[in-house]
Amino acid sequence: MGVEPAGCAPGFSLSSLGLTKRCCLPQHGWGLAYCPQLGSDRRMKGLRWRYTRLPSQVEDALSGEEGEEKEEETAPAPARAPEDPVEPQLAEASQVLGASEMRQISLHLPPRVAGHSWSLAFCTSRDGFSLRSLYRQMEGHSGPVLLVLRDQDGQMFGAFSSSAIRLSKGFYGTGETFLFSFSPQLKVFKWTGNNSFFLKGDLDSLMMGCGSGHFGLWLDGDLYHGGSHPCATFNNEVLARQEQFCIKELEAWVLS
Repeated sequence: MGVEPAGCAPGFSLSSLGLTKRCCLPQHGWGLAYCPQLGSDRRMKGLRWRYTRLPSQVEDALSGEEGEEKEEETAPAPARAPEDPVEPQLAEASQVLGASEMRQISLHLPPRVAGHSWSLAFCTSRDGFSLRSLYRQMEGHSGPVLLVLRDQDGQMFGAFSSSAIRLSKGFYGTGETFLFSFSPQLKVFKWTGNNSFFLKGDLDSLMMGCGSGHFGLWLDGDLYHGGSHPCATFNNEVLARQEQFCIKELEAWVLS
């Protein structure tokens, strides 16, 4: 026989809801709780029960979905897309690359240098055609360097080094280093992971990338003659139109 809550119309019973005093069924969404403040003795007249609305299983599931949606809304915004170029901040104009080429290269720079100002540490038109002069101008700089040049055929190419260009006994640098060429569209040759021959500076030559006796890019001590060959470090193409070239203009930009 069902128990009727006080104050309810005749014919109303817990059994009609599928409930008893001893249990509550989540699928019905109702629970039964005894209220001792209203009556402590079951034998007393006017025994009253308090009925509490409980969430159903379906409501629990919906509540969980809402929580996931809130987490998605508060998720951090996605990183800048590669199609959104950052305008480089140049201290002075380049004699080698135009604004369009600068923007294209900036898309391939490491995120840690994105938006940094570009300072012209060395250029042949101002400092002369000398590798030793390049080393002197790079003293005091430790940050990344963008080396850009134009040869006598009008071809533009160069390299990005994660470290400053300097004299060294062996190869140095990191996997951020890469070679590039405009032929005429920009081609970037990133580190392959095959070796760590990134950059080496001698008194008589500057070399970037190496493999099977060939350098991805090398320049002589006069900064006039140079060469480019495919190498294992970057798996690059020949950067110039020919493997041997003569330099018309060279610049070294410090990104800081």
